[in-house]
Amino acid sequence: MTDYQPRYKWRVTWPDEGDKDSWQTDFRGWDGERPVGRIRYEPHGPKKGFWHWSGHGGRVRERLTPHYGYAPTARDASRKVEEYYSHLMAHNGLADGNP
Repeated sequence: MTDYQPRYKWRVTWPDEGDKDSWQTDFRGWDGERPVGRIRYEPHGPKKGFWHWSGHGGRVRERLTPHYGYAPTARDASRKVEEYYSHLMAHNGLADGNP
């Protein structure tokens, strides 16, 4: 189990009335009004049981790769997103909203 504490605000991406568990499986991270990234649980397929993460960020001149991947837990996936976002912003000479 990880000790990582998310640095940004994570919210449900959208509730799906047809999926009673959607509020537990799909989230977007926010740095104020700027999207940090998204994590979502993979319930099927070859990555079943893992969390897919994808890093976002504001309008920047240059993106970094890899900007997505898989992690064993939601907390690990949020850490990957937040690390990507911090590196992306620093690479582009921009500050993130984190002190």
